[in-house]
Amino acid sequence: MIVITGAARVAEENRAEFEKVAERQVTLSRKEPGNVSYAYFEDRMEPGRFFFYEEWKDRAAVDFHFAQTYCHEFMEAARRLAQTEPELAIRQVTVKEG
Repeated sequence: MIVITGAARVAEENRAEFEKVAERQVTLSRKEPGNVSYAYFEDRMEPGRFFFYEEWKDRAAVDFHFAQTYCHEFMEAARRLAQTEPELAIRQVTVKEG
């Protein structure tokens, strides 16, 4: 399984537009065949700081995801709307049964 985490700090004046593109990204990504889970959250102690958590079946699913037009559109919008460069980490994890 592949786990992707991301974070972005968004100014109040960009919040509505950011949430709109984030919700679109999550909704469309969840429909992809290789997606296990995808969610985003706002830090309740630091308003305007958003975190993303994604789980993907395998590397092929991640490659498919990153090839989607809406994914490119989201990344461009996140860079434009965030106060600093958004963070992204991709990790291979082993899931143990039982």
